[in-house]
Amino acid sequence: MEKCSTMENERILEKIEELMAQHEYTKYKLAKLSGIKKSTITTIFTKRSTVSVYNLSKMCKAFDLTLSEFFAMLEGEPRTDRIQNFPVEWWRSLQPETRRKVSAMMFTMAELVEKGS
Repeated sequence: MEKCSTMENERILEKIEELMAQHEYTKYKLAKLSGIKKSTITTIFTKRSTVSVYNLSKMCKAFDLTLSEFFAMLEGEPRTDRIQNFPVEWWRSLQPETRRKVSAMMFTMAELVEKGS
């Protein structure tokens, strides 16, 4: 099972804390509504521990969210580390054939923009 990076986990924890603030949930209330032990919730936030998918799904239910909705909320936030290194790092990771395809799409889009489409 693949673990998320420290930065990704921190974003998850920050989003949960943001949701807690919006819903005016304390750690105790989140524990009660999610069914997770308060000591587990406290440990997750104090030690900035990796949140398991199981516990994250339980927390999401406490906010009346699905995991998909939660991750969509995260996707809507800028990822400065990815933005700063995109497209160079991304481009380097592509296979030559994929680079050709992406280049062709970019040229086609540029032509459409020039034509006012």
